[in-house]
Amino acid sequence: MGEFLMKKVVLTALIMFIIVSGCYTDEFNIDKNMVFVEGGEFLLGKEGRTSHLVRVKLDDYYISKYETTVEQWELFLQETKTVFEWKSKYTDKRKKSPFPDSSIGVSWKLTIEYSNWVSRKYGLEECYIINGDDIEWIRDADGYRLLTDAEWEFAARGGNNFMGYEYSGSNDLDEVSWNGWNSDNHTHPVGMKKPNELGLYDMSGNISEWCWDLSLEYQNDFSILLINPAGPSLEDYLKVKDKQYRIARGGAYGTSDEFPLTPYHRAGAYEFGTGSGQGIRLARNASN
Repeated sequence: MGEFLMKKVVLTALIMFIIVSGCYTDEFNIDKNMVFVEGGEFLLGKEGRTSHLVRVKLDDYYISKYETTVEQWELFLQETKTVFEWKSKYTDKRKKSPFPDSSIGVSWKLTIEYSNWVSRKYGLEECYIINGDDIEWIRDADGYRLLTDAEWEFAARGGNNFMGYEYSGSNDLDEVSWNGWNSDNHTHPVGMKKPNELGLYDMSGNISEWCWDLSLEYQNDFSILLINPAGPSLEDYLKVKDKQYRIARGGAYGTSDEFPLTPYHRAGAYEFGTGSGQGIRLARNASN
């Protein structure tokens, strides 16, 4: 009888392991977790809070409901043999964190390489042509890519389902965000907080998410409707800036100021830097 019970316990445990493993893999599968965002026209920025208010019109697109995880990032490193040094101040905490845990300390350039790698894994056309430090975006490619600044804000606000919340999905920051007040100074597994109106998690806090755009202020001109804007060209940008900074959105686990955790704040970060708060959320064109 004892042997029978033991076999039953082992079999039950094995079945549960398979079920849990299968659910985990499916839940964080990249292609199955892309959320459709219906495009539309909106006012980018917020009156009284930003220096810009810009009319923008976006096409439909897809966005990942989750930030890229450490597990996904480590697979990229292994398969591409990419050299990557984790921030020493975070390494110990990362080892203690359960997967999935948001990837941090990623340069903008490496997010481009990661996006192309994901595209290759799914047999899709790569969105970026990489020639040393020069990056060209093939805008009609069907692969995975970074969000534009405008796409990020539109999605963080809930797209056409926008309810007017101060943060992405709530007026209560603790409901939707890991930040400097509640994170214990490290990232947390994706999807643990409440999602926003589109079903997107962690758009406020956890990690700051790289966007495609170079970091320049918008010009306030209501006579102009910007259609699918993607920031200034590198040539125009270098006329006024000497270092290449890219937009990073949403605030991070260490952010202890409320406004950077809203959908409206635009931060710039050096594209070759690996600050401990930058990571990735993937997007795709919806027309393919």
